[in-house]
Amino acid sequence: MPRLLPFSGSRRARLRPTAGSGDSGATAGVPGALRALGVRPSRRLGQNFLLDPRVAERIAALVADPLEPVVEIGPGLGALTERLAASGRLVVAVELDLRLAEEVERRLAARPNVRVVRGDVLEQRLGDLLPGSAPVMVVANLPYSITTPAVEWVLAGGARVRRAYLMVQREVAERMTARPGGKEFGSLAVFLAMHAEVKPLFRVSPGAFYPRPEVESVVVEVTPRPYPGSTEAERGDAEKLARAATGGRRKTVANALARGMGVEPDAARRLLSEAGVDPGRRGETLAVEEWLNLARAWARAAAGRP
Repeated sequence: MPRLLPFSGSRRARLRPTAGSGDSGATAGVPGALRALGVRPSRRLGQNFLLDPRVAERIAALVADPLEPVVEIGPGLGALTERLAASGRLVVAVELDLRLAEEVERRLAARPNVRVVRGDVLEQRLGDLLPGSAPVMVVANLPYSITTPAVEWVLAGGARVRRAYLMVQREVAERMTARPGGKEFGSLAVFLAMHAEVKPLFRVSPGAFYPRPEVESVVVEVTPRPYPGSTEAERGDAEKLARAATGGRRKTVANALARGMGVEPDAARRLLSEAGVDPGRRGETLAVEEWLNLARAWARAAAGRP
């Protein structure tokens, strides 16, 4: 399984937020429904339930094919599930909280095209949720605590996942889409560049959720694909090297790599020079192709080849 790994000023300016908290009935209904179920949203887990029906409609509209199956991670009270299912497509909603799973089943009992799976999506296989080889879409309002492993899960689905629409915290979206040289660029961005194309679509204001979070959210589009011209082994080594060399922002890539990979500083400098990378640069300035060149040099050194 692959591991996870911004916005430029102009791109951020173009992302207009979907603001507001929806109609008053929806706003009042979510807290009351949660109280009735005995569910207390966890701040530690980053649980925020969608209030604004306009946001749910906007996300559902992104799934253009009305018959394409959808896996929804964490349906909550089913606000988005209902809209996804309206076209008649099969929706498999995976919910960890048994009380919420039962509530979604109750609310959508009249829709035979909705199937609720109880459990942790990270412990489920896509092939078990939707047997066969037909392409699927993944949709989720992701709690902060599972963003990285959830994206790993999506990408582990390989070619079966045509696209994923994920709502994440704005800061996470910035890290996911960061470019080399920016302060948000790190191993997360390198990982994603190796396995997918990521595009921010629109922002969602804190007022669209209950409880109201302290930060904005962003809906991102993730399209799985291997980085052109790279092998699985090269991508894996590049990710490992990036994790080791981007942790220390004030360190040169040579020093960070030496410490992170447990090699002598001279060996790290030689490796970087062989890959055509100045050892005095910072790790966060290296482009994806440079990480791949470094991975190739690493593999040659490990194999004892010049």
